[in-house]
Amino acid sequence: MTIGDGIININTESAKELGFTSERFDPHSYLWRTGNTIIISFIVAKQKGMFCQLIKSILEHGFDFEIPTPSNRMCEIGGKQGWNFCRKEDEMFGEVEFLTNKKSEEK
Repeated sequence: MTIGDGIININTESAKELGFTSERFDPHSYLWRTGNTIIISFIVAKQKGMFCQLIKSILEHGFDFEIPTPSNRMCEIGGKQGWNFCRKEDEMFGEVEFLTNKKSEEK
């Protein structure tokens, strides 16, 4: 699979390989790739379990993930899944809290 850096719109070929389709997620949802990291920029799952299936697919394809400014529900899911809560500096937004599968992050 080839996923270029930048936005990953729902239902594109790259998105379909990850299971990121409008049958599972709101059509306004999108992801973003930067290097080896898939950033969950905006996402609304249509059914329970779809979000966790997407994360599993991202990891199975060899990517890391980050969820900047996670919702309360994403924090609950992250806690149950053993994901890491981190902070890092963003040049536009300042310090941002996020969830990730990575063990440590720059501050």
